[in-house]
Amino acid sequence: MCPLQMREGLDWEDLDPLNGEVEPDSFDLVVPGQRPGRKFSLEQRSEQLFSREHLEIILDDPALLAPFINFIRISRPSSVPLLVYYLDALKALKAIKYSNAIVGTLGPLENHGFAQHPAPLASNAGLEERVHRAFDALVRDELPAYITHIYTQITSNLIRQKITGTLPPHLDQMSEGLAEVFCLTDPSREGNPIVFASEEFYRTTQYSLDHTIGRNCRFLQGPKTNPCSVERLRKQLATGKEHYETILNYRRDGSPFMNLLMCAPLFDSRGITRYMIGAQVDVSGLVKDCAGLESLQRLVNRGIHTDRRKYDQSAGKPATTGAFREMSGMFTGHEIDTVKKYGGDKYRVQRQGRKHDEGISDWLKPRAAFQDDIWAGLDQAATTAPNPTGGDPLAGIYQHYLLVRPYPHLRILFASPSFRIPGILQSPFLSRIGGSDGVRQEVEQAFMDGTVVTARIKWLSRNDTSGKPRWIHCTPLIGSNGAVGVWMVIFMDAEEGAAPRKERVAPPIRAMTYLKHRDSVFDEDSMLDVPPRLEQLDIQKPGARKTSLW
Repeated sequence: MCPLQMREGLDWEDLDPLNGEVEPDSFDLVVPGQRPGRKFSLEQRSEQLFSREHLEIILDDPALLAPFINFIRISRPSSVPLLVYYLDALKALKAIKYSNAIVGTLGPLENHGFAQHPAPLASNAGLEERVHRAFDALVRDELPAYITHIYTQITSNLIRQKITGTLPPHLDQMSEGLAEVFCLTDPSREGNPIVFASEEFYRTTQYSLDHTIGRNCRFLQGPKTNPCSVERLRKQLATGKEHYETILNYRRDGSPFMNLLMCAPLFDSRGITRYMIGAQVDVSGLVKDCAGLESLQRLVNRGIHTDRRKYDQSAGKPATTGAFREMSGMFTGHEIDTVKKYGGDKYRVQRQGRKHDEGISDWLKPRAAFQDDIWAGLDQAATTAPNPTGGDPLAGIYQHYLLVRPYPHLRILFASPSFRIPGILQSPFLSRIGGSDGVRQEVEQAFMDGTVVTARIKWLSRNDTSGKPRWIHCTPLIGSNGAVGVWMVIFMDAEEGAAPRKERVAPPIRAMTYLKHRDSVFDEDSMLDVPPRLEQLDIQKPGARKTSLW
């Protein structure tokens, strides 16, 4: 499993030591020059990620098309008609191509004047234009949504392991700050400016508090940021809808990073949008390693050239064979069944005493079962009422959350839709933490100190007074005066008997340096303390590094 985050331009493979004998006047320690094709550019990879060539690879391979179709069918049913339209229109174009291939075999006939000249080839410019436009729409909206879905699945799993303490040791430090990059904006103010942001937001973007508070998030955009992504964000924010996007952003030093972004409205008790919460995860490492996207890896391996290897089997065969392969590759299950039953009737010699339709498919190879299931599901989804919102809720780590007023009030201000039950808003946060008093006191102390805290608790609800085991991860968002303005509390279910873990880290409130306490472990079942590791951080320097004091 690869790390999520990375820094642009740090290609260690280009810094190989210089071995062997060198000229006496040479002081080189590493191999000089850059090796061709070895330098990685996140901006170039971002263009490949959202490119037409990337979607072509997905649509050309049934193994890659299957999960894409399932994603559209389940998560974005309103887009099913578009995908069906494109595939059917493309099939029609391939049928025209096959027809022209047959026409090309019609040679002149002696003694027949009507067949002395080649027959005209068929064309449909209007259909070609519609195919191109439908494909462009899929590239613009459906491909980014699919990519976001893949990265969401990966990051949700990693963040869950990070919070519960089950992340492999070699990835733990690389995943520092996961589930802690947040900003909160006020849409009632002109320009929807940031009013609060977390410490990790400043660290990730390298922008200080003074450069962040009061500004719109668009300052993170840069020269290679996808304008379609920006337009989708703008529209969703304007309508007050939650939205999830994978977008290329830039740090203060100009280096790019791939941002998995969640934006969601925060409603008051009357259903009025008061603020917008933004949660970010740096997934640059996933993009570099093509994690979860075999299609992207294929595109990177071949460069910008179009992959036509699947047609090599038709080389040296008549043009009609290749054209028919292209067309038949797009047949649905119903069309395949029709070919199995009736295909070749004009040229098949019937066996003596055998019925016309008995066992006539034994000369054809059966179609792969998973392809039948895909097309059946897509056909079924196309006939159902489309979901007007489209979209796929960001599963996992950002599905359940609360925003809590800072100490000493600690009242719940806003809740995610999954937690929005009658009476939860404006209720005391600590009153819903059950179990031992020790856990509640430790969590309260963390809120008092303004420290990031992760703990395993029992969450009390109206129907469950005994408490449901859950993990909470609480992150303070800092305002313009350097004080905590609101807390972002993330929830996830915890299994009974799971290994307890609790973590607290000190806040970045107006200090040159501070001590960061980590790995102080306890929960409601065990109050065993582990000696903390102290780390020092200069928060006034963008991207400051943490160093252990022992």
